[in-house]
Amino acid sequence: MAMAKTDEQRVRDVIEGNPAYRELYCSLVAFCAKERTVEEAQSFCEERRISKAQILSGAAMVDAMVRAGALARRTFVDGDLYEGALEELQADEAIPEDAQIAVFVQATEAGAEAASAVSDERSFERLAQAHPSREDAFRAVLGWCAEEQGKTTRQLQELLKGNDLLETEAARGIDGLHASYFTGSLESVGALAWNGKAWIATEKGRALVGR
Repeated sequence: MAMAKTDEQRVRDVIEGNPAYRELYCSLVAFCAKERTVEEAQSFCEERRISKAQILSGAAMVDAMVRAGALARRTFVDGDLYEGALEELQADEAIPEDAQIAVFVQATEAGAEAASAVSDERSFERLAQAHPSREDAFRAVLGWCAEEQGKTTRQLQELLKGNDLLETEAARGIDGLHASYFTGSLESVGALAWNGKAWIATEKGRALVGR
């Protein structure tokens, strides 16, 4: 008989199941370690959207984390806590039209633990530890992609080749790696993103190379 999933496992399933938003969701939960207005949380998501694959609005991203149980939402009407769900409030005819509505979100214990675990497992440090001989190449790619226009895969291939970072087999002149290996690996840890035209270093990636 299968064991029931814990709240943390359910949150992790949602975060891990959405690769395009994985890093952003983890950052959002960390940002909401202290209670934030829903507007602050939504703006946080909008400001950190860099991938063309991230088509959800900031509001939709926050709602996704609320539904997953990663964020808890509290709603106040004229300063008093509203006990019902936000959807109930919107349909509550007893609420005056001029009532002051304030909505706040804060990370739950399950959300904080899940986001922290995912961030740790998908960290650059773990990637570098798993492939220590390639750390210089990973950092080089991040440095190139931290430039204003970023870099295409072809440009990265040429740069990696020119800097002898493709583990070329000298005897046969065959490259052991391709630029896509590095971009895929760095994207998986949230350090790189595709903006539709080029690979660009994320805020996390830029920090790793001091940009």
